[in-house]
Amino acid sequence: MPAVRNIVRDFRVEEARAERKCHANSSDKILAGEKHFAYDDSGRINICKKCADSVLKVASDHIEKVRIELSR
Repeated sequence: MPAVRNIVRDFRVEEARAERKCHANSSDKILAGEKHFAYDDSGRINICKKCADSVLKVASDHIEKVRIELSR
């Protein structure tokens, strides 16, 4: 059996070295030293802790929808 690929391998938790903006809500800031969700999508995308749950929920729902469609 071939190795199974991890298609979300670029999802990770990072610690900000400097203040940055949240890409999900530009009015939210990620402070230096703060952990946040990050992934690559034609550049690094940074999501603050407050927005991360919503972003990950949307991704999870999408994956579940694909899983259901494949099982039909």
